[in-house]
Amino acid sequence: MTFAIDKNYKNTQIFSTAYGNLAFDIDRVLLLNILHDYYGLSKDSAHVVPDLSQPISKTEERLKNKLGQELTALIVNKETFGEDLDIKNDYSTVISQWSWCITFSLEGYEQGGFTILLDHLHVDRMLAKLRAPDGGEGEKEPVLSAGQIERLFYDLPLKLNGRLASLNLTVAQIADIEPGDIIPISLNQPMPVFIGKEQIFTAEIAEDRGKLLLSEFNDKTVEKHYESN
Repeated sequence: MTFAIDKNYKNTQIFSTAYGNLAFDIDRVLLLNILHDYYGLSKDSAHVVPDLSQPISKTEERLKNKLGQELTALIVNKETFGEDLDIKNDYSTVISQWSWCITFSLEGYEQGGFTILLDHLHVDRMLAKLRAPDGGEGEKEPVLSAGQIERLFYDLPLKLNGRLASLNLTVAQIADIEPGDIIPISLNQPMPVFIGKEQIFTAEIAEDRGKLLLSEFNDKTVEKHYESN
């Protein structure tokens, strides 16, 4: 028995459940040998070698479908999945990429194996069952109190940006700038302080050990104009 993830697999027998899709495939040599055994064509003294050049018959298709449903139900069942699934044929869905692939190789057959494929919804459900074999849903996330949520909110990191200076220039003036030119500017006093693009405060500029720092924060005030009658 071997496993693979993120497997590209075509021409499978696709089934559907309430959670998504499963698929089944079987080596044709093995499938034909099962048919020969069932109809008594294979004897110990005279084994019939399957003819792979023959087109796939309706009998092969029916047997593949029956084996697919029964073998898939042996793997994806209440013990491994947490509940019994209603596995149905799905002839309208086309899937070639599968999240998980289980391949069984049978001893005594050179080309004897079958494969069961699962999509990510079935894999997630099975992993949850394996993590909580007693039927629980695994470790539940702790429920935070209002006070804890508030403390978490106030601990969120924010980045303050101060606009040290600004200057309005025309396109022509910018085009005339050359290396070595001195552009006169005036520092903003007080300096506008932004969170993202929204100005929240104004602050004074202070110098300490060669670094410019923000100090004396004040809420941004909105100027209101009143008309007197």
